[in-house]
Amino acid sequence: MAEVLMPKMGDGMEEGTINVWLKKEGEFVNSGEPIAEVETDKANVEISAYETGTLSRILIQVGQTVPIGTAIAFIGEAPVANASNGSAAPAKPAEAPVAKVEHAPVTAPPVAPVPESTRAAGGRVKASPLARRVAQDLGVDISLVAGTAAGASRIVARDVQAFHAKGGSSAPKTAPAPALASVGGTPTGDGETIKPSKMREAIARRTLQSKQGIPHFYVTMLIEMDRALKMVKNLNADNPEGKITVNDLIVKASALTLQRVPEVNATWTSAGTVYRYADAHIGIAVGIPEGLIIPVIRNCNQKSLRDISSEAKALINKARNNQLKPEEYSGGTFSISNLGMMGVDEFLAIINPPEAAILAIGGISRDPIVLPDSDEIAIRSRMKVTLSADHRVLDGVTAARFLQEFKKILEAPFSLLS
Repeated sequence: MAEVLMPKMGDGMEEGTINVWLKKEGEFVNSGEPIAEVETDKANVEISAYETGTLSRILIQVGQTVPIGTAIAFIGEAPVANASNGSAAPAKPAEAPVAKVEHAPVTAPPVAPVPESTRAAGGRVKASPLARRVAQDLGVDISLVAGTAAGASRIVARDVQAFHAKGGSSAPKTAPAPALASVGGTPTGDGETIKPSKMREAIARRTLQSKQGIPHFYVTMLIEMDRALKMVKNLNADNPEGKITVNDLIVKASALTLQRVPEVNATWTSAGTVYRYADAHIGIAVGIPEGLIIPVIRNCNQKSLRDISSEAKALINKARNNQLKPEEYSGGTFSISNLGMMGVDEFLAIINPPEAAILAIGGISRDPIVLPDSDEIAIRSRMKVTLSADHRVLDGVTAARFLQEFKKILEAPFSLLS
């Protein structure tokens, strides 16, 4: 008998919802065969069996949301039934979803300071991400909670819930920021309450974490785009079937710039170190009805402009049709958000963790300028870009140097063809 667990499918995923079971109890399944469709905060994804055998029992029904790592079904011989009610019990208990905190059963060990066995090296409490979130929701100091998972060496959500139900100590006033629900306004007047989609909830959570946890700073620069626009026009005249866009140039130019200024292609780690990536995996923000998703073009520093253009079109199409696979929207090292096509002059983008920077692209406008070393006035196509940077990783000088190199490449764009 083998457990089928809710898998982790992408950066930041903490839970998933069963949309549909593609197989029924009692049906035979082959290893690698899709058995269910799961809704995450990014997309609907099929999950496959890792074993060949009979789908003997479905534990999580359609519409239920459970944390990653929770047993959702069994393949092979069914587990031994519980003597009291005849139902099969999962091999390991699942953490309750956050939305059901108030209904969680109270089965906690006595309230006591967290034992040394639940502390990682350096004194950090070993707890699941969901447990930490529940602790924030309930105002519990997680360092006082005793764990029950992994041989009592790890704290999970039910431990926090039970601790709180028994009147455990609340978190100190210097604790992390409160839950998202507590920072909104109190509605007044006529209107309606709208339940956000999972994607919108994830966006709310991640952007709040980003702005609260990452010290943002911003650097803006104007770039002349006449040569770049002319090159795009000529390239598309030669190959009308595979048209290049300005955004394709921006992705390729970003990849080249990251090679010249590698300090930007980095992240701040939980160990308090800077990790610098060898390759440029660039995310492109795509707006969809449910919110925003960032598919990633991998190894942009090794790809031609046309390869980048072709891959970008395919990923954007998948994003808009909710067909992205987890590996297609995770693992980015740098991101681009382009609102220029919507008439936006400039804006400040929020960094997409764990990246150290994101580039916000404004629209291209025709502006009168005074030519250098002259009093003559000419009309030029110009684009304003803003780099949002993590001050833990980067300083203003490095961010400015990145934009200088980016500007050089786009104003003399033929290096993008190599």
